[in-house]
Amino acid sequence: MNIKNKILFTPGPLNTSIKTKKKMLTDLGSRDIDFLKINKKLFKELLKIGNANNYVCVPIQGSGTFGLESTFSTLLNDKSNTLILTNGVYGNRIIKILKKIKKRKKVLKFKSNELISTNSLEKIIKRNKNISHVALVHCETSTGILNPLNEIALICKKYKKKLIVDAMSSFGGIKINIKKNNIDALISSSNKCLEGVPGFSFSIIKKQTLNKCLNNSNSLALDLYDQWKGFEKNGQWRFTPPTHTILALYEAINQFKKEGGINKRNKRYKKNYQTLLNGMKNIGFKCYLDEKLHSPIIICFKKPKKLNFKTFYNNLSKLGFVIYPGSITNEKTFRIGCIGNITSKEINLLLKGINKVLLKLKIKRF
Repeated sequence: MNIKNKILFTPGPLNTSIKTKKKMLTDLGSRDIDFLKINKKLFKELLKIGNANNYVCVPIQGSGTFGLESTFSTLLNDKSNTLILTNGVYGNRIIKILKKIKKRKKVLKFKSNELISTNSLEKIIKRNKNISHVALVHCETSTGILNPLNEIALICKKYKKKLIVDAMSSFGGIKINIKKNNIDALISSSNKCLEGVPGFSFSIIKKQTLNKCLNNSNSLALDLYDQWKGFEKNGQWRFTPPTHTILALYEAINQFKKEGGINKRNKRYKKNYQTLLNGMKNIGFKCYLDEKLHSPIIICFKKPKKLNFKTFYNNLSKLGFVIYPGSITNEKTFRIGCIGNITSKEINLLLKGINKVLLKLKIKRF
């Protein structure tokens, strides 16, 4: 079957460079000395990107959700009580994870079109002295909203609460100072703003915190404490690692550094975002969020009544453009991402494609 290469405008997986793809043509054994050296260098680079001194970077096979479940099941014990702050689908996923692994939790929900409120956070912490952890999604990709991480971190510092951050769609694209914000653990993935490929996620955790997590996890495969101790002992993964994905991310981070790090990558993503926003508004599409709440990661658009999304999506896909459906329950939306190995050039190609599809569907303006 001859599969056409497409440009991805999604939350992930994303477009990768030719250099990153080519790196996966190398075969290395999981116990090979060259592979072990690359692992060590890669995890050091991830700690540097997050400004995380006195932290450790522990990977786990699988998608970001694997990383989240492994982190929560490892860090939380029977005495832990986690306050989950949520304003979207991925915040709600954390609720599901804690319910599944049977850890104590309290939930503070916000509307999907509003920021997490630090005032509300402070009030609930004052009323509930037994809260030990606070968890949130930094960039909630169901809408593209960017939650106020720095301000939330200050509240957690003030009341000595441990902070766990899902930075799946922001790490590497938006500056995060893990040490300064006293984040206990941050979870991200290889195939988002770092522009690697799917296959593993990782947690950046305070070393002193992870040291106290022996026997917390009731899972063999998802125990980050055991995974960390394995690396400390011999530099090896406990179970078969995604070797080609590791090599791809190692190469992708070399390109990340050559591009100029987070500041330059963020600048490119912001330009992608602005090009997309202006172009879609000119066509007649409306944003779901107030623009001041947007991140440069992904934009959520309201679906006009006269537009059948499946038909719209399929026609764009035939032209080589892949967008993403919405995930908000109370309103019909769709999403277009601004990240990955793309520039405003690809965004403009997408906009031309959208105009072409609308013409084909005999939809002039909304």
